[in-house]
Amino acid sequence: MNGALSLHSIGTIYEPTGYANANRQMIKELTKLQVSVRYTPIHPETVQIPIEADQAAFFNQLVHTALPPNHPVLIHYPAQYFFKPVQQYTIGMTMFECHRLPRSWARMCNMMNEVWVPSRFNQESFARSGVPLHKLKVMPYGVDCDVFRKRPTSLSIPNLRSFVFLCICSFDDRKGVERLVAAFATEFSEQEDVCLLIKSRASSIEEIHRQHAQIKATAERISGTPRPSIQLLSSVEAWSEEQLVDLYNLADGYVLPTRGEGWSLTVMEAMACELPVITTNWSAHLDFLHEGNSFLIPIRGLVASSPSTPRICWADPDPIALRQLMRHVVSHPEDARMKAAWARQTVAEQYTWRQCAERIALRLRELSIH
Repeated sequence: MNGALSLHSIGTIYEPTGYANANRQMIKELTKLQVSVRYTPIHPETVQIPIEADQAAFFNQLVHTALPPNHPVLIHYPAQYFFKPVQQYTIGMTMFECHRLPRSWARMCNMMNEVWVPSRFNQESFARSGVPLHKLKVMPYGVDCDVFRKRPTSLSIPNLRSFVFLCICSFDDRKGVERLVAAFATEFSEQEDVCLLIKSRASSIEEIHRQHAQIKATAERISGTPRPSIQLLSSVEAWSEEQLVDLYNLADGYVLPTRGEGWSLTVMEAMACELPVITTNWSAHLDFLHEGNSFLIPIRGLVASSPSTPRICWADPDPIALRQLMRHVVSHPEDARMKAAWARQTVAEQYTWRQCAERIALRLRELSIH
């Protein structure tokens, strides 16, 4: 390889979001491949995850990295924030959870010289929305299998049962929290030795109270009585990676009845920790999930993601099938273990952050040649 590679990465690093998580990992691995990276925050990061001091120092010094005049720019964030520096070759890296894009997203993507998406699902949905196919490059994300792995956990949460279903997600309609609570409350009685643990986050204490009230109301509407076997862990403060690994290893199964994903980092982390995964048979995570390494919830079709955007659809996962799959994972532990082992093998062999960075470096090399 001749010549040094460089990249100006614009996005976030410290926020408790999938974009920031991916950016941290990609930048670390790219620098190991001798790519010169300058980092510029796209906006002030007011809510931040806990991060080691040496890691913070590493990222902070990247703000000052000197780059050659013709360096490419990567804007790694939702497409409505894309912009085009006049002189630079500009790449937008983003994802979307529905079967097509808002028109504003398509316009912003078409401003870019090229667009990187993590999945074939988004390559197809972006092209369907008017982004030229020749601009679209699939650049899968990854997972750190040295960090996210099966191991003993020191985390202790009161009143858990022998079998713990875990869901880590934002508290919104897309992730299917209410559908998950209803399915669990319908399928499992309070007398069974099974519980559901939902880890989410909130912007305020008041929002946490609203989340608890919503889960309580949904469970009691189904059961007619309180359901202490359904627990919500929600906080304003972000959890560290170490805490999340402990949480995954406290669980026996991972369940996410999502309506659509642009990638699904938490599913990939659960796979790396050898948890049997139950999630929806639609959208981006089908790049790395199949019937051999997961339990896929069939969908009843596509539905409008919002009354105001009837042309933009996502999936309607079957609630009865969700209940059946949760029951199956509890009742058939050997099948669950087999699929979980295959899931770990899938991500460890094909979807590491090192492999992600190598794909990016290869594309940067192609751009430097041309």
